[in-house]
Amino acid sequence: MKRTVCIFALILALVFGFAACAAPAQEAAPAGNTAAPAKAKSDEVYVWACQYNSLPLFVNNDYIGMDLIAEQLGVTVKKIGPQEVDLPAFIAAIEQEIPNKPDGMMVVGWDSSLKVPIDKAMDAGIPVITEDADVPDSKRLCFVGTDWTQLGEAQAKAAAPYLTNVTGKAVCIGIPGADNNIQALNGYTNVMKKLAPGITVEQQVYASESNAQKVAEVAANLIKSDPSIVAIAGFDSTCGPGIGQAIKEAGVQDKVIGTCVDAEPEHLQCVKENSLKAAVGQKRIFFTYYGVRMLYDYNHNGIKFTTDDAAMGISPIPASISTGFIIATPENVQIMIDTAAAKAK
Repeated sequence: MKRTVCIFALILALVFGFAACAAPAQEAAPAGNTAAPAKAKSDEVYVWACQYNSLPLFVNNDYIGMDLIAEQLGVTVKKIGPQEVDLPAFIAAIEQEIPNKPDGMMVVGWDSSLKVPIDKAMDAGIPVITEDADVPDSKRLCFVGTDWTQLGEAQAKAAAPYLTNVTGKAVCIGIPGADNNIQALNGYTNVMKKLAPGITVEQQVYASESNAQKVAEVAANLIKSDPSIVAIAGFDSTCGPGIGQAIKEAGVQDKVIGTCVDAEPEHLQCVKENSLKAAVGQKRIFFTYYGVRMLYDYNHNGIKFTTDDAAMGISPIPASISTGFIIATPENVQIMIDTAAAKAK
């Protein structure tokens, strides 16, 4: 009996001893720390394909989104594409990546001809989404980005109050032929018809060549050659600074109403100086954050709607995600400038 009691006491001592040793480990995490830790790195690789892919606009927004989600998911994101606007080189970069069999690909769909490499990637078993600009006729699974019709509408809504009882012409600058620019032009035109019926919107997009100085030259020539122009809209990120420069140098800040896409520091400064009346900022960080998220979910979420979704052409991710925008105006531009400055520190 005494032997049994001794053995039992020994067991209890061992149990409490182990419990005491384990307790500090449970208390190691600091109180109130609810941030999700980064996952361990996997061997999954997701590709972001874009022209002019080192543009500061991308580095300061798109890169942040994709790098953040890559860290959270424990995957790698590879950035490919030419360092300038070069469509043949862009298509070649996508096609050269296909044999590497990445786990997914995001393509910035600036041109409808990208349907060919997108479809080739999909046929090779690589899930592809478009972001920023869509290629809706391709086999892409999802589009993540701004609704460009709404973006054109937003610019027209911002310009219209300055054009009450005004007659004249509005012109647009951007990337001619790009589907998103056509959508923006249509949205801008339709809202102008309703809110500023005295304004005729010219139905072409003047080429920006993705160069702010080129935009400034184009805008300056338009203002000088056609006094009936009372509004200029920009559908390419380089348009805002170029349009603002042309309006400021011509001294027509209150006669020509400039608006643009994107709200980076250089766009915001034009709004502050009154050479632009509005800068429609896209929530670009969402483009790549949710882009990688959609590709990862396609590979992993396990959602099924039928017993054979693949045969029925059903995808386990949304067909599109509209990310919205933030509009800088003279009334709110200072807080946006201060926010941008704080981010840069």
